[in-house]
Amino acid sequence: MRKILLSLTILFLFTPLLSCRPGEKARPTDHISIGIAADFDYLNPLLMQLSLSREVCTLIYPSLVKPSYNEAKGEIEFLPAAADSWEFDKKGRKATFHLNRQNVWQDGTPLTAHDFAYSYRLYANPEIASTRQHYLNDFIMTQDATIDFDRSVETPDDYTLILHFSHAMAPEIILDHFNDLMPVAKHVYEAIPAAEIRMRATEIPVIGAGPFKVKKWARQEKLVLESNPLSRLPHPAVTTYMSYIVVPEYTTRLTMLKSGQLDALISAGGLNPKDIGELERTNPEIVVRPVKDRYFDSIVWLNIDGERYRTTGEVVPNTFFGDKTVRQAMTYAIDRQSIIDGFMGPLHAEIVNTSLSPAYEAIAFKSTENYDYNPDKALKLLQSAGWTPGPDGILQKNATRFSFSLAAPVGNPRRNYAATIIQQNLREIGIDCKMSIDENLIFLKNQNDFRYDAALSGLAAETLPFQLIIWGSDFKKRPFNSSAFQHEELDHVIDNLSQPLTKEQKSANWLRYQEILHEEQPRTFLYYYDELEGFNKRVQNVEVNLLSTLYNAYDWRLE
Repeated sequence: MRKILLSLTILFLFTPLLSCRPGEKARPTDHISIGIAADFDYLNPLLMQLSLSREVCTLIYPSLVKPSYNEAKGEIEFLPAAADSWEFDKKGRKATFHLNRQNVWQDGTPLTAHDFAYSYRLYANPEIASTRQHYLNDFIMTQDATIDFDRSVETPDDYTLILHFSHAMAPEIILDHFNDLMPVAKHVYEAIPAAEIRMRATEIPVIGAGPFKVKKWARQEKLVLESNPLSRLPHPAVTTYMSYIVVPEYTTRLTMLKSGQLDALISAGGLNPKDIGELERTNPEIVVRPVKDRYFDSIVWLNIDGERYRTTGEVVPNTFFGDKTVRQAMTYAIDRQSIIDGFMGPLHAEIVNTSLSPAYEAIAFKSTENYDYNPDKALKLLQSAGWTPGPDGILQKNATRFSFSLAAPVGNPRRNYAATIIQQNLREIGIDCKMSIDENLIFLKNQNDFRYDAALSGLAAETLPFQLIIWGSDFKKRPFNSSAFQHEELDHVIDNLSQPLTKEQKSANWLRYQEILHEEQPRTFLYYYDELEGFNKRVQNVEVNLLSTLYNAYDWRLE
């Protein structure tokens, strides 16, 4: 890691592309450099899981539609993209998309309905193990419970895509899910056996149709995108090049932004709010753009015995966190307001008790019990669950000490600060909480494999339809359910919310959805926070919003 940082420092200090001193040439106006904390997991929509990877993929690959957040209504709307228009039948079981005939892949091959149909089969293939394969479970099924693609997906011509579902589907769910299922190029992938796609991910060419194409990807160092001159989605990127520079250490990223070596600093919490005042005084050329109500932090409590599940497939309760009383106690034990006050400040974060964004205030669940910091209550709940002080002061039950490791990814100062407070809070009530910091991709894999009893993690959970894929008792098919939380009634509520409902029915189901999470605390939901992205003022036409930091990156330009 030190070698990488040293190499990056040398690179940025001496490259003429990023340095501008008196007497030197002005910085280029065709290359935007962005600092990020960690590399992308994949640049393949079939395999990606990290939120920033998804954002970049939306700049490379086509999507059926483009979501847009209507702030006045507090709703997500959908605009044309690869599809010019679409319609749904009255029963909610059929959706028809009419594709724009002008769209082509970056190599000139036409983008057709067959690319979408072919890609859906890949997403559903268990050998690929896509994190989004469950989106397709609403298709018509065969008697052996596999998807009947012949009946579910029609392509009557090259530019018409017709989808059939086994039950009534809400239009906004269809649009959200199938927008997220970005297609890959059939003419590239049909020569690769599906079983080899994941293992050969690094060698498969990244062929897209979006406003950017990949020029170079040096793992753990940088990704360079180049404007795609053939794109009509919506047009070739205005700026010729856009680089994402991997700099794990926050203070190094900040220094590079201040010095002009970076044009923007995004992701991993963005800017530390405590640095904003100094930036305003010393670096007036930097503008702060907040992404509000999109990201939440939480502590994922593993509800099952991860080792038993990996070795035998059995689902048995986790020794510590299989009991909801214990999970509730953990939330009472953590001083969430202290974390906010000490790092983000009260203007940049809001305590929550479910995964739902505060942006959806109209359907927010209100409770008289908000898990305010109360260590005495936490201790009473733990004692009621059988945890009592041992000879060393650490709680124990059946000769097992309440001692576990809290995992977190490297390079995120906000989570590092939160971990310190959490560790201290738990120690005060007799819980031994150790820290485990892992490189980002290792952290993600271990969490997916249920190797952490507890993990300081979060999600970009900006849309209501996305909420419906976070949870699900069949957690093998729900990769975002990293707590392995199972709840039969919540499954039923999620099924309801996937179907066409009246406004009143939707509201009632969303309230029950939140009520269950509030009661069960499968995670200790810490807060939704503002991610404060830093941009040099020379980067123009930037729009960041609830949906994405890179929402209109194809329109960014440099002065």
